[in-house]
Amino acid sequence: MTRVAILGAAGRMGRELCRAALETEGIELAGGTEEPGSLEMGTDLGELCGAGTIGIVATEEPPEEAEVFIEFTTPEATVQHLSYRHPVVIGTTGLSEEQRAKIEEAAKGVPIVLAPNMSVGVNLLCDVIRELSGKLAGYDIEVIEAHHRGKKDAPSGTAQLLARAAAEGRGQDLDEVAVYGREGVSPRREGEIGVHALRGGAVVGEHRLIFYSEGEEVEVIHRALSRRTFADGALRAAKFAAGTMPGLYGMKDVLEGKK
Repeated sequence: MTRVAILGAAGRMGRELCRAALETEGIELAGGTEEPGSLEMGTDLGELCGAGTIGIVATEEPPEEAEVFIEFTTPEATVQHLSYRHPVVIGTTGLSEEQRAKIEEAAKGVPIVLAPNMSVGVNLLCDVIRELSGKLAGYDIEVIEAHHRGKKDAPSGTAQLLARAAAEGRGQDLDEVAVYGREGVSPRREGEIGVHALRGGAVVGEHRLIFYSEGEEVEVIHRALSRRTFADGALRAAKFAAGTMPGLYGMKDVLEGKK
């Protein structure tokens, strides 16, 4: 059994992770945390996720017996949690280059799985996009993502992941060719990749990557129908992190079992 603790257990993803941990073979929910002063502090984690009373409550500090922490929190909180020096699966998005550098430094001492999207489908899709992008050289590329109205960062980490895969398929650096949204006089430059964000309602997550030529369009779509998709991927990553050496890993490493 892999014993996990959920950091930010009362959030949207935190509750989903708690529920998934209780239902997943080979996983034991050891505990979950909330920020000091949170209304959910001391609440039973089973009640938080709709599974009924389980006798484990949200605490300020994660339990010592947890082998792996999992968090989908905020960039600031994620960096603070690195002080635990504990194996961790990070699904937090919106990280700055400086914050990512701190995670990379922490990974020298503990295993860390960092992925903007824990979905198996999205991560396999990246390989498909690299191949398509290389073979459809000369086609214009646009990425469009949609999420619920409460998502704070834009564009999504997944949109950037897919756009980066498309750039890599052509030997490009996404930072040099990305255009985020368009306004005013903004003619398309040769080789650029457009990235656009939509926010509204309760959309879990939709990503479209479109290749345009003058004669055809090729579109790749991924729709997340439930946050459980991300939770299942995170728990798979937790099992991986529990048995691997220190280092920074991605979902590709998890799926391929590279340690």
